[in-house]
Amino acid sequence: MIDSEPSRAAGAAQRRTGFLAELRRRNVIRMAGLYLVGAWLIVQVAETLLPVFGAPGWVLKTLVMLVALGFVPALVFAWVFELTPEGLKRDDDVPVGQSIAPETARRMDRMIIAVLVLALVYFGVDKFVLAPSRVAKKEMGAESLSGPAIAAVPAAPAPEVDSDPISRKSIAVLPFVDLSPDRDQEYFSDGMAEEILDALAQVEDLKVAGRTSSFYFKGKNEKLQTIGEALGVAHVLEGSVRKQGDKVRITAQLIQTKDGFHLWSESYNGDLSDVFELQERIARSIVEKLKVILKGRQENRLAQESTSSPEAHQHFLRGRYFWNRRGLVNLQSAEEAFKAALAADPDYVDAWAGLAQTYAIIPEYSIFDPAGDGRLIDTVSEALDAANEALRRDPASSRALSARAYVRSALKFDWAGAEADFRAALASDPRDSTAHQWYGEMLTFQRRWSEANVQYDSALVLDPLAPIIHFARGLSRWYQGDPAAAIPDLEESLRLAPDLFYAHVTKALILVELRRFDEALLAARALPATEQKMMASFIAAMQDRSKLDVAVQQIIAHGLGGVTGKPVMLAMLGENDLALTELERLFAERDPLRQYLYPVPQFEPLHRDPRFQALQKQIRLPVETSSP
Repeated sequence: MIDSEPSRAAGAAQRRTGFLAELRRRNVIRMAGLYLVGAWLIVQVAETLLPVFGAPGWVLKTLVMLVALGFVPALVFAWVFELTPEGLKRDDDVPVGQSIAPETARRMDRMIIAVLVLALVYFGVDKFVLAPSRVAKKEMGAESLSGPAIAAVPAAPAPEVDSDPISRKSIAVLPFVDLSPDRDQEYFSDGMAEEILDALAQVEDLKVAGRTSSFYFKGKNEKLQTIGEALGVAHVLEGSVRKQGDKVRITAQLIQTKDGFHLWSESYNGDLSDVFELQERIARSIVEKLKVILKGRQENRLAQESTSSPEAHQHFLRGRYFWNRRGLVNLQSAEEAFKAALAADPDYVDAWAGLAQTYAIIPEYSIFDPAGDGRLIDTVSEALDAANEALRRDPASSRALSARAYVRSALKFDWAGAEADFRAALASDPRDSTAHQWYGEMLTFQRRWSEANVQYDSALVLDPLAPIIHFARGLSRWYQGDPAAAIPDLEESLRLAPDLFYAHVTKALILVELRRFDEALLAARALPATEQKMMASFIAAMQDRSKLDVAVQQIIAHGLGGVTGKPVMLAMLGENDLALTELERLFAERDPLRQYLYPVPQFEPLHRDPRFQALQKQIRLPVETSSP
């Protein structure tokens, strides 16, 4: 009995040795190596060549599956069959003396070496021939997208549109959930997500969906695959924030949109003074997981520590929260929050820039927001002062530059100064969708249509679900003389923001111009009762001149404010003298939409009138421009 255990162990070892020897004799191990190396080379070549022929993505996936499924049958084939001078025969049918397994083995060894040589040749060709060609094509594509409007600023090209519909190195940062005890820290959880988004946007090789588009899905129970397709991203970052007193806990998870697979999840604990460090750790973890190579200054830090004051930072986040929500009341709340941030840290550049952006758009909202009393709130000088304070501390602040450019173009009519600021803003941050949008609007004011289109398209590449950008592009297309092309943009803006008042108005006016009166009446139903009645009278008069007097009275009494309101409708009715009188009144009141005087096509019959030319002279348009 004592000798039986060693005997059994020796027998098992002998059987294992015999089985391995049989695998080698039948060349099964060589077949495995040859198959794996050959399959890998086939997949690599297919991955390079299939896109050249426009093959859909499923072709490569199918090829990989077929190669994987063929592995086991190949091994079974090698075990069962042997190559003889008479051809393939079952191994059991070959006499021992007639077996040529060693010769077959030598042939297979030579085949393996040949495949490895081919792999080395392929890598050499790909590295030194194909890869440079791909880079050159991408650069040419980016150059054609950038156009003359930003060709003079090499550091700020229009964003490159990836040839792959969804790049693997792409991400959307969804709004973080507020899990604080009183659920009163939404501004803080939104701010954490936005600042992590800003940090990731600094990575050159990473596509990051814009803030407005990512936050569109807030509170919506959409599938991740739907979000990924809508934003063109392969990953999303979800998270939550629990803030209690000075303590904060951030939980984040990185998920693939195509299948919901969780790539990474982690929780971070700290206090408010650690917020920037927590953001940095989260951003670094994501970049590492997505295998994006950091370049230049990104090797040092992604999340910038913009203030050392936790109090100032909280006020800043509250200011951004209200600024993003727009509306006169929200903008006034943003103003208070940014001022509070500056009281805690007078050198807080981002707070100065946020205050400048807020002051830049308050005049327009003070006139057109129903929450106001219709009187102009003039914050032009305050906007310029705040922007200059930010730029004195950081000359490359994109938000401060774009705010100053907006004021210079839309409210001060300093077109050359505005253009210089917009170009500097985009050179500093090519991914600033707001800067692209506002630059596009300035180019629209000057009728520089093709350049404006480049900027709008660039903004939508960065932020595809931003309703205000769709509205701005639709308005510009109408002014360019293509009202039918404007309708889809306006409808998309209304799908994203159903309460966007001026999108409803503009859509109704375009449909009237297209003589689609029933659709115009349907579009007008979204307006408040008074404006709806006024619009119905206008539409009736456009069809029947006998109803003109009633329509004019309605427009004068209840028409929309601003250069793009009453004067446009009066001009469409052919009441040019009344339109001019209304324009003169608006200019006397310093209407914040005076810059639209030149591009509006309905005013073209007025261009030769001295009264109109006097107004146009006030805003220093038209301007003579030359291609950069």
